[in-house]
Amino acid sequence: MTVRDRARRRVLTTALRLIDNRAALRRAATIGPHETKANQGPGPYYVPGSPHRRDVREDRDGAPLTLAVRTVTAGMFTPLTGALIEIWHCDADGVYSGYQRYGADKFPALVSLTLRRFRPSDDAMFLRGAQITDDDGCVEFRTIVPGWYTPRTLHIHVRVSLGGRTLLTTELYFPDDFAELIQGRPPYAGRGRSPFVNTNDIEIRLAQGSPGSWLTVSSTPDGHRAEITLQVRP
Repeated sequence: MTVRDRARRRVLTTALRLIDNRAALRRAATIGPHETKANQGPGPYYVPGSPHRRDVREDRDGAPLTLAVRTVTAGMFTPLTGALIEIWHCDADGVYSGYQRYGADKFPALVSLTLRRFRPSDDAMFLRGAQITDDDGCVEFRTIVPGWYTPRTLHIHVRVSLGGRTLLTTELYFPDDFAELIQGRPPYAGRGRSPFVNTNDIEIRLAQGSPGSWLTVSSTPDGHRAEITLQVRP
């Protein structure tokens, strides 16, 4: 990281401390049966054409994670069968495939970020994948716990499509205590714990706590399992 980027990150971290998402997070802890998960957009690192596969890790090192996504219709809770579920997220060092030249510690180019003008720098596809939901509206991905990058808390992007129409594009979040635990272990510990957490994350702020986005995480013999049910309106 350059001296300029260090200085910019210090300024950004100080500014983000003014954000307090705690009240919004308490309200977002539950979602009504007729409510849909709010769209948050694809972010700047989306790449179309993710490979259809369950295991998206390729050569990426990190804490093993099974991500279980169930998709249902809001209100009726009918499983959404035959839907395309795409996921993408950064690696343990905070780097996205397709955008490796941007790095994780570099201060974000705010104009490009706002205008969604980040262009892919490579053709890598690690930690990206897609699957079709089964009769229960479910898919499972084998991945790793994502790392952190400036200026975001830990998250996984997900997109739900049916019949060629996008129903939902959003982000999934981990509890802060889980993120702190993971960041104290290799390979995450080399970068240290993130100054960017749920309580000061700008995207969570804009989504008013992001109801319906919170993963339930449990330990497994070979890592961790994160589960979520997404309520959509087709």
